Amino acid sequence: MNRSVGALTLACLIACAFSPRPIRGQSGFFVRLAPEVSFVAVEHTKTVTIGGGSSTSTSSSNGFGAAVILTGGFRSSASSGWMLGGEVEAVLPSPRLIKGTIDPTTSGNPHDVWPGRWEFSDKFGLGGTFLAGRSAGDGDGGVYLLLGVRRSWGEFATGGTNPETGEAGEDRERLGHWPVTAGIGMTLARRWPVDIRLRYFRSVVDWVISRPGLGLDYDYVVSGFALSVGIVRGSDR
Repeated sequence: MNRSVGALTLACLIACAFSPRPIRGQSGFFVRLAPEVSFVAVEHTKTVTIGGGSSTSTSSSNGFGAAVILTGGFRSSASSGWMLGGEVEAVLPSPRLIKGTIDPTTSGNPHDVWPGRWEFSDKFGLGGTFLAGRSAGDGDGGVYLLLGVRRSWGEFATGGTNPETGEAGEDRERLGHWPVTAGIGMTLARRWPVDIRLRYFRSVVDWVISRPGLGLDYDYVVSGFALSVGIVRGSDR
């Protein structure tokens, strides 16, 4: 995690630690702040269409990233111990660049895919999550399942070099995508409750460029796992 994201995480955790009251096991609003680490895998498929023919090449790459997650929401706990909740979140990722190389196709046709580099990086995200689980006694502890979706903005780039002339070109665009997330969480009853989450996420981006006599179809599948450990603060109702 870079210095700016680390400093923001530290400042927010200190602010949460000195907020008036911890969230309790009953119903109420809450705020959650957490640093998150993730393993991300990206599969990029490039399809070139010229005339009535097309060629396709696929490349994969992966890497680790980090982010700060700020969440606000509402949880309602029944006397039986079951808990339901909903939340909205803002995601501030640290600079992360995943790179790969597209292998060329060698059919000898005009629609062959040229060799080239591609990139992916996330910029910012907003999301919503539904929570369902069970509280542990009368305290703040409990386990739950989570299911949500985010609107993330990322930068996508892919290029190619003409093997005959050595001329290189690149297409680059900032696009929105919708990672669907699912996972499990656990809240530990402490003076300032600690909330731990492990989630899986996946999104698909289809970026199409049409030019006279040429069609370019760039597909990106972004998936992975993320672990976050945060502090939960709130008020009872």
